[in-house]
Amino acid sequence: MFKQVKAQNLSEMVVKQIIGLIESEELKPGDKLPPENIFAEQLGVSRGILREALTILQFQGFISRKPKDGTYIRELEDYKKANQSITESLKDATYMDLVELREALELRTVELAIQRAKDEEIVEIKNYLNGVKVDDESYNIMDYNFHLKIAELSKNILLINFIDNYYGLIEELGEKSNKKRERKLEIIEEHKGLINAIYNRDVVEAREALSYHLRKVKQIISKNDITKEEKNE
Repeated sequence: MFKQVKAQNLSEMVVKQIIGLIESEELKPGDKLPPENIFAEQLGVSRGILREALTILQFQGFISRKPKDGTYIRELEDYKKANQSITESLKDATYMDLVELREALELRTVELAIQRAKDEEIVEIKNYLNGVKVDDESYNIMDYNFHLKIAELSKNILLINFIDNYYGLIEELGEKSNKKRERKLEIIEEHKGLINAIYNRDVVEAREALSYHLRKVKQIISKNDITKEEKNE
């Protein structure tokens, strides 16, 4: 079923191949994808490239990734209905509203991550951050990927789904607020501070690190007067 990928933009090619298999119904809702090591070998790519592709597919709503279980093809009609409902209910919210909601929920998320995550799961995220380079094309999904991984550490499916849907609603905000290379470097350091606090099981430090990171986001929104209406310009 799966073909080896041979192209420069490997993650994009993996994404296109999987979407093509979904559209042709070779992959159906509820189908479970192979384990990462086997799947990467079948495609002829590294596990890093595969994870990047899977993150994009999850962001686009084609797959769901269940901790300690695996990756599944989503029921697209159910996804569209749920996503429309969320979008409709939040259509009048500002970016500041969304960030404030995220702040309230993610503070609890890091507390649960500290309580529930295994050391090796946290180390995997630390290693992921160490491999991030601001000039890579994959950087654009790094912030989403990082916060989704933190949510997965909480083992709370609602918090995981919130982060997944939240980033779909504020995609334009990320594009507007994280353009400068200097800010990208700052974000990586802020993320490292947060994951180190989680690894050290320090709730106070973790809450402070997350609050600082989101406070910077709110400052950028206020400084640049970024509104949701701008996406239509």
